[in-house]
Amino acid sequence: MEQLLTDIFMKHRKEWLPIPQCRSGERLYHYTDLSALKGIVMDHSFWVTKSDFLNDKYEFYYAFKVIRKVCAKIIPNPQNQKIFMHVLKERLEIFHGSMKDLILSGWYVLSFSKAKDSLMLWTEFSQSQGYCLEFDYKRLAKGIPEGIRLDGYVIYDKKKQQDLVEKTLFRILDEKDVSRKKLKEKLLSEDKMIIHKDLQGFMEEFSVCCFVYSMFFKKDCFCDEQEYRFVFWAFHEQGPRDMVPVIPIHFREKDQSLIPYIIVNYKEEERNNPICSITAGPKIDSDLAVKGMQYFLRNEKIVIPVRESKIPLRY
Repeated sequence: MEQLLTDIFMKHRKEWLPIPQCRSGERLYHYTDLSALKGIVMDHSFWVTKSDFLNDKYEFYYAFKVIRKVCAKIIPNPQNQKIFMHVLKERLEIFHGSMKDLILSGWYVLSFSKAKDSLMLWTEFSQSQGYCLEFDYKRLAKGIPEGIRLDGYVIYDKKKQQDLVEKTLFRILDEKDVSRKKLKEKLLSEDKMIIHKDLQGFMEEFSVCCFVYSMFFKKDCFCDEQEYRFVFWAFHEQGPRDMVPVIPIHFREKDQSLIPYIIVNYKEEERNNPICSITAGPKIDSDLAVKGMQYFLRNEKIVIPVRESKIPLRY
């Protein structure tokens, strides 16, 4: 199973998963607290949270509603719709880890934003008392190890979400394969019926694509976050064929809960630091925060400009 998912993911990552990406020269912003900042700056490492422990608890399931709406538009026969969505849901639940017989694995999300010095993001991620790290996208992406990962903008527009799903569905259906041609005829027909077996090969690919989209689709009420994500797929136990590297899982405490995370390191090539600047949050004692950070960086022989937030909060 794990090698099959890996093969499908790698096959469609570039060609069939057109998630918009940053370009060279663009900047990304990461809002965090002082403890996490020190780990990022000193150890060149991020603590990357498991997908189902993010702030929007429904975001990975929201995409299923989008996909269901697209399929209802394309598939005219109600019974075929029902079979199609039932098989798709079963496969997506496997990827979400709801099946107990799978090896321990998961998807992990590292969040950035295109919003610089944002009051909303200061409040949400650091109670206005943390720091914002400015990253050069190209340097950062180049420094993160290759593997089963994607990065791109979160898509909030429903029309764009539906268009991506529809194009992917037809691209997979239109593969040069006799069985795909027959399946397409049945799905687009009002009278011809499909059975579970008809969907087997198609659904292996389509479900992986849909699951990846679920990581980049969010409700439009979150659009002010202007989120940009790096998404990682990690296995924590060896599968029967021992073909996928094992990545350790860690746990941190938050509000009396244990939050799973993995450690993702980035490289700094030839002292070309991807961190362009550090901004101190608007509610901390800005003078001391900036001065203390400057002393800290100089002591560690790290050259990063430090500045105050321009948001004039008093309390």
